[in-house]
Amino acid sequence: MKTKVLVGIGLTGLLVTGAYAAYNNQGMKQGANCNMQGAKKMMMQKGYKKGQHGPMALLKKLNLTPEQTKQIQTIKKDMMKNKITPDVAFTKDGFNKAKFIEIMKQKRENMIESKAEMIDRVYKILTPKQKEQFKVLMELKKEKRMAMMEKRMNF
Repeated sequence: MKTKVLVGIGLTGLLVTGAYAAYNNQGMKQGANCNMQGAKKMMMQKGYKKGQHGPMALLKKLNLTPEQTKQIQTIKKDMMKNKITPDVAFTKDGFNKAKFIEIMKQKRENMIESKAEMIDRVYKILTPKQKEQFKVLMELKKEKRMAMMEKRMNF
């Protein structure tokens, strides 16, 4: 009885190892070292970069001129310079907990205003045709989001 169990465990281990090796080899042929890299590539292709979820992600689809692209980059840099960071709460000697909490609360309160300011400045750069196209893209994004929600609700 013990030998049958041991043989079963051994065969199971051998099969699992073989399946893993075959799967890993197939992934290597596709150019991905692991599933996470493949998923990461797919997410990057769909525009899921950090900070690229809102209206700003749609700018890439507007055929911006090089001048407009430079202006948008300048706006982003300006906004980053004005960003509140919690590093002020840290000193050589210690950590100011109250200051850190104050800064983080202020950061949260200013986030919406900051995003609105950035969108406003970028929107002013767009041509009337690009503004119209941007509006259409926003509507399409909304419809797609609603369809996904509907699909999830009707699972």
